[in-house]
Amino acid sequence: LLHDGSFNGARILKPETVTLMHQNAIGEIPAGILKTQNPGRSNDVDLFPGAPIRWSLGHMLNVQPGPNGRSAGTVSWGGIFNTYYWLDPAKRVTGQIMTQILPFADPRALRLYGQFERSVYDALKAG
Repeated sequence: LLHDGSFNGARILKPETVTLMHQNAIGEIPAGILKTQNPGRSNDVDLFPGAPIRWSLGHMLNVQPGPNGRSAGTVSWGGIFNTYYWLDPAKRVTGQIMTQILPFADPRALRLYGQFERSVYDALKAG
């Protein structure tokens, strides 16, 4: 997705499809707090407290820069076992962290994800 839908010269997605995947698809409706339906499998979570978050066609979308260095327009998401990724088109960087921990939004996994993201952006700044 960082290469507008191509990989090693092979076209996988049209550039306009990638653009659509990164645009706000819900207008001014906030993504808000993710509320669990099964507390044994998932915690309630607000991944960016106080920040305006929206949904694109494929991801959660940061409307403003994030606290760890991500740019406005960064997309991200996570999986039930605390697997998380982000893709920052403006800074041309992406990151992924994989755990096998339940419940989703485990505080330790979220802390690790935040530390990892911050360290990636710190390394980019350091050059």
